[in-house]
Amino acid sequence: MKNRQIEHILVIRTGGIGDLVLSLPLLMALRKCYPQSRLEVMGYRSRLELLEGRYYADRICSVEQSGMASFFVQNGILPEKLAQYFASFDMVVSLVSDPDGLFSANLQRAGVGKVISIAPLPSRSGRGHYSHYLLSQLRHGGVKARLTEPRLFLTEADREYASQFWREHGLGRVLAIHAGSGSPRKAWRPEGFAEVAKWAIEKLGMQVLLVSGPADQQITRQVVQEMKPRKPLVVENFPLTRLAAILYKCQGFVGNDSGITHIASAVGTPTVAVFGPSAPRIWAPQGKHTAVVKSSFPCSPCTRESMHRCQRQKCMDSITTKEVRKTVEKLLEGS
Repeated sequence: MKNRQIEHILVIRTGGIGDLVLSLPLLMALRKCYPQSRLEVMGYRSRLELLEGRYYADRICSVEQSGMASFFVQNGILPEKLAQYFASFDMVVSLVSDPDGLFSANLQRAGVGKVISIAPLPSRSGRGHYSHYLLSQLRHGGVKARLTEPRLFLTEADREYASQFWREHGLGRVLAIHAGSGSPRKAWRPEGFAEVAKWAIEKLGMQVLLVSGPADQQITRQVVQEMKPRKPLVVENFPLTRLAAILYKCQGFVGNDSGITHIASAVGTPTVAVFGPSAPRIWAPQGKHTAVVKSSFPCSPCTRESMHRCQRQKCMDSITTKEVRKTVEKLLEGS
């Protein structure tokens, strides 16, 4: 199928915030390969707002709608409205779990011109970075794809919001910290983050901003408690578009293997990511402005099964504040 015949593309991307950010090179490849096409992304709206009107997506829509389950049933009755919606696309790139191919088959049965199905997780034999894996699968589907770093684009309104936020809070040079993660087993100890925060305030003359999401309340409270008498500015449960704009204005960022860490890196902020059980070679944020502090513990990184069986994350405990401080300082000097 020639490029000019593909006028309307749908990408279905579920998963976490980090998964979405690491899919940006795939979306950029589609944009560059089909520059005149209209690109729509289906997934979780609160996350996809990072893309809408910000280069990648002309439109976003929710995957949480009635009738979607029918597309995962063999020879199921496809809801007419949803079938017509899918049929309006010349190409669908699906990044949902579809081991038996039923979803892809039903998309084609609905009338989709071309379906590229990509398993959302690479096989265990895969050795490359996750973004590289997605691009390789896109190439197998016949799409020309060059390797790029994940990059988020801000609107003028986003930048103005961040500038206003800085004025309202009297901010200058800021180090942002996110102590949470998608799994507590991937989180560095809160006292470690608190020590880095106090060091940034006392030695580097920076202000500290703590990012806190819906699942981060406990660990954020622990960091705040450990920081006393120093008081950080806590940014809690902000929409991702506003959070991305705030992180863009920061001079540096420190976090775990988390979606927020990937956002910080993707807006171009010098980012230090602390890794323990997960593999940086697959999941680390990308770019010259990023650095990883990883455990040297013998069993790190490990499989998801081993991580969930582990009673105490010794790999995370083995990472010292000195290592993190040194990495932050080096990254800030080079920025």
